[in-house]
Amino acid sequence: MLSFRRLALLPLLLCLVGSIQCRRAAAGNGDPVEHEAEAALVSYLRIDTSNPPGNETAGARFLQQLLAKEGIEATLVGSDPNRQSVYARLVSGSDEKALILLHHIDVVPANTAEWTKPPFAGIRSGGYIWGRGALDIKSLGIAELMAFVELKRRHVPLRRDVIYLAAADEELGGVNGCGALLEQYPELFANAGFVLNEGGYNDTIVDHVPFWGIEVQAKVPLWLRITMKGSAGHAASPPDDGGTMAKLVRSLDAIERIPTPYRLTPAVARAFHRAGKARQDERGEVLRGIADPLDVARIERVLSPGYRSLLHDTIAITRISGGSAINVLPTTASADVDIRLLPDETAAPMVARVKETLPAGGDLQVLLAGQPVPESPSDTELFRVLAAAMTKAESGSIVAPVVGGGTSDSRYFRARGIVAYGIAPFKVNYYDADTVHANDERIRARFFAEGVRLMRRIVADFCAKGVGSRESEAGDRSAAGHSSDPRPPTPDTRSNQ
Repeated sequence: MLSFRRLALLPLLLCLVGSIQCRRAAAGNGDPVEHEAEAALVSYLRIDTSNPPGNETAGARFLQQLLAKEGIEATLVGSDPNRQSVYARLVSGSDEKALILLHHIDVVPANTAEWTKPPFAGIRSGGYIWGRGALDIKSLGIAELMAFVELKRRHVPLRRDVIYLAAADEELGGVNGCGALLEQYPELFANAGFVLNEGGYNDTIVDHVPFWGIEVQAKVPLWLRITMKGSAGHAASPPDDGGTMAKLVRSLDAIERIPTPYRLTPAVARAFHRAGKARQDERGEVLRGIADPLDVARIERVLSPGYRSLLHDTIAITRISGGSAINVLPTTASADVDIRLLPDETAAPMVARVKETLPAGGDLQVLLAGQPVPESPSDTELFRVLAAAMTKAESGSIVAPVVGGGTSDSRYFRARGIVAYGIAPFKVNYYDADTVHANDERIRARFFAEGVRLMRRIVADFCAKGVGSRESEAGDRSAAGHSSDPRPPTPDTRSNQ
């Protein structure tokens, strides 16, 4: 039996527990747009758009249906009926340069046996949303879509056209995606001046971002296939040279040994200097002080492979195929090599060096050879809007232009003089970032919601009438290191004006 004192305390305890539960329930309700975005992402992740083979049309139709529900006309474009992109445009009636919200529908393949959760099930578990494309890059596609449809829902007066473009084929170089669309349908991109796409990054420490990197330039992709031919035979009596596969292995070893010396480009130097200001450790010291002549020993000791990849060409052997049985010498064997060149380099010199390593019977096929393109300038209104929104989302954070170690469809737009920025609106801890193109790809659900909120603010600030000039001024102050500007009006407050 409870004592009188305990009975007297019981109502107080019940009220306290009830208050806590009410606060938890209120906190769990969240923004309905963010809940809607999460549901859309889960559904999108359940559509297998692995490239190869692609099948992006299934994902394009899903996005088209979401847009149609909002009364937005969306068109499937592309010559291959199985590999189409989706395009929609909100028209402003203004001559201001249009903004393209770009992401790619395709994802890299996933080996189900190596995942702890099915890669195309869109599972919510442990505070995460799991699935191939959760980080690369269906999450960005849904965040952009929610920002796009919110302009329509709220009847926001626009100061520029806004284009939503979900493209096919990016993971295999984009030649049959954005590359083809820009060539075949130039009218779709009339008066386009800005692109927001993947490619940026942020440093996330627990749940705080001290640094946001906006990608303005990227390394040049060079993808090669090495094919070796020889005589078939019994593996019990191999020829003196070891046969076709042995020759291929020796050639790959020679390719991997091609010198790729460190070299500091001006854009990387600027990016490292700014990124280093956000770190107070030895890595930050190296980044802030990096200059010619480079201290290679210290760079290799302190900087991670991701940072070091921006200082030299990289060579990665990614696939080897050939042979039919363990006791058969194959006639043909091949390997794929992924090379990323520094942003100011052309492909021809590296192709020549690779050819020099090949013996008789060896053949080289160039699968993809990018070209250097000018970096996008950072002295634009859009960059200032990005800086303002990001520093307000994370007080005290630094925003700076960076160079990307990978490649993206942004290069097709930069080559045409269109400003293209790679952004990462979602916080991503390093151990989650490591799942990109790897197993158990996932995004933290809370970080996804925050990123959706940030993307909505960016798009509204840049595209809504009466907002741009004010946010441009705020961005100037933020870029200068001040993060105490008044918070910009959110889409919710603007809808009441």
